[in-house]
Parts: sequence; structure tokens; C-alpha cells
Amino acid sequence: MTQELFFNDLAVAISNGRFEPYSRSRTRTSATAHATYAWNIALCESLYPALNCFEVALRNSVHSAAIDQFGTEYWFNSRLRKDESDRLNILRSRINFSGNTIPSAGELVSGLILGFWVSLFKGHYERVLWPLLLPAVFPYAPRKQRSRREISKRVDSIRRLRNRVFHHEPIWHLPDLPEQHRLILETIGWISPAMLAMTRLLDRFPSVYTRGADHYATELETIAQDWARQRLDQEGSHGSEHRRY
Repeated sequence: MTQELFFNDLAVAISNGRFEPYSRSRTRTSATAHATYAWNIALCESLYPALNCFEVALRNSVHSAAIDQFGTEYWFNSRLRKDESDRLNILRSRINFSGNTIPSAGELVSGLILGFWVSLFKGHYERVLWPLLLPAVFPYAPRKQRSRREISKRVDSIRRLRNRVFHHEPIWHLPDLPEQHRLILETIGWISPAMLAMTRLLDRFPSVYTRGADHYATELETIAQDWARQRLDQEGSHGSEHRRY
């Protein structure tokens, strides 16, 4: 019973709304549901290196290719549609407000979110940026797959997963999660094999995914038992103090 109090306390800390996807099945115990929640956190953590390296490599590759093609590091000043231009101007204002300085191209590139860079692969940039920049942005991509439409689907899929991870949403139940992970690594390799090599050095996703929720169920059960013993000891010590007085 005291162990169940541990899991109840966890559920309160997580909140019913956020925990509901993990406890939805009637066959799930509190321990199993919380183990899945812990596994989900571990999966998100394990995807961070790949998502980080993908985002950094993508934006810098696009920026570098555009500089070479258009001859200026401020190539985006005259080639963006209103939505993307508005995002850029908001970032400019934010940097100006915080430092009262004119932002450099590098500050703007690093400050723009992944959604901005992914939006550049939409169809309305077909004749503005693509397919002109594709060979330089993805120099190691197979030619048959190096089209704006193919790349757009790919990077947008990665963006959606990235948003789920960074907003602490459930990903453990996605049936194609290993394939999505493979896609991220492959896309990094299309941009920079060196960046892919570093990503693999940091990548723990395969082992975390294979381990599954059962590993965390065992660990949580041990933690719950220790927590229960400490709770009983505290209650016992409080009871002896009351008897003393």
C-alpha cells in the first residue's frame, strides 16, 4: 500500500492530463504506467544528440550554400516570403532589444528555429532556392532522392518528431520510431559524414529503445520499496515521539 502512495505522489507531480496517455489501458498497473513514462523520458533524451546535430548541420549548410550562390551572408534579406521574413524581423527586434546592437548574420542564423529552416523547403521556394542549392546543402545525398519535394518531406518529419521530444510529449508508442531515428542519422550523413560520426559517438537511442519500459519498471519498483521503508521509519519515529510526550 505504501508503494502505491509513491506512485500516487508521482502521478500528482506529473499531472493527470500529462500522465493519462500512459495509464489509459486498464491492464496497466501504476508501476507499469510510470515505467513507460520514465522510458519515454529516456527515449527523448537519447534522441537529443541526433536532433541537435541535424538542426545545426542543416541550418549551417543552407546558410553556407546560399552565401556561395548569392554572394552575401545576408542572402535572406530579399528572398523570403512574408511568414519567414516576419520571423526574421521578430528575431532582429529581440536581439536589438536585448543588446542594442545590429545582429550579425551568424546571430540570426543560430537564433532562427528549426521550423524556419524547414519552411524554406516548401514549394513556394522552388524557383528561389531550389533545386539550385540542393547539391551544396546535401552533397552526399543520392541523386534520386535529392529533390526539393523529397527533402521537404524528410526534414518536416524530423521537425515534427523534434517538437514532440522538446515539448515532452509521448513518443514511446510510435511504431516507426526506430525508422525515424535512422532517417535523422541518414540525413545528417547527407549533409556531413563528419557530423554523423560525432552523432554516432553520442547516440544511445538503440540501447535505450531495446531496453524497453521493463528496465525502468524494475528500477522504479526498487525505488518505491526504499521509499516505502523510509516512510514507515518516519511514521514510526513520529509515533514514538508522540508516546514519549
